[in-house]
Amino acid sequence: MTTNRREEHFAAKHAQSLLDAPPPPCTLPQQAYGPQRIEWVKGSLPPVWVWVSWPDRAAERIAAYARGWNDRVVIVAWYGPRGQVDCVVWRNAVAHRRSESPPA
Repeated sequence: MTTNRREEHFAAKHAQSLLDAPPPPCTLPQQAYGPQRIEWVKGSLPPVWVWVSWPDRAAERIAAYARGWNDRVVIVAWYGPRGQVDCVVWRNAVAHRRSESPPA
């Protein structure tokens, strides 16, 4: 299969963007969920503050939305520079968020 220069250019840009993309956050394995089923949100997602661990830097607190939870874990989502990011965190790493600014 042959490609033209324009296709090669965009393929190279896409490959470079993948290399430049930050690594995904650390997420808990399914074994951490426990026996209780995940309760998924129907309707608008509740805003939360979540502590997220990263493989290449210190944990940070992020404004996110809870997509589902059980007695052990919470599935959270937020929008980063490259689109929607999802991860599973321990329940005690999440707090309800009422405003856009972090609590004092």
